[in-house]
Amino acid sequence: MKGVFTVGDIKVEFEVKAFGEETSKDYEEAIKTLEVFRTKALPKETTLAQLEESISELFKEVKQSYEHDEIQLGAKVVIRAKEEDGHVVYLG
Repeated sequence: MKGVFTVGDIKVEFEVKAFGEETSKDYEEAIKTLEVFRTKALPKETTLAQLEESISELFKEVKQSYEHDEIQLGAKVVIRAKEEDGHVVYLG
């Protein structure tokens, strides 16, 4: 599904992973993971603090979906770009 981007927007990809130990019959160790991937059209003037707000919202979403109390969370933010005629061109 394609999002709607206006001139001056950039496509930002957010990936959040959660993982933690769980008990599983017949196994000595078991780890469960959950991954969420989202994209968002944001203006080029977006600040790091605003990106952190989006990450925090996704952390909350993942915590609510995860069944265990003891989890580790990680986030990755991607902005895809290339150089074209000496200028940065954002992909998406």
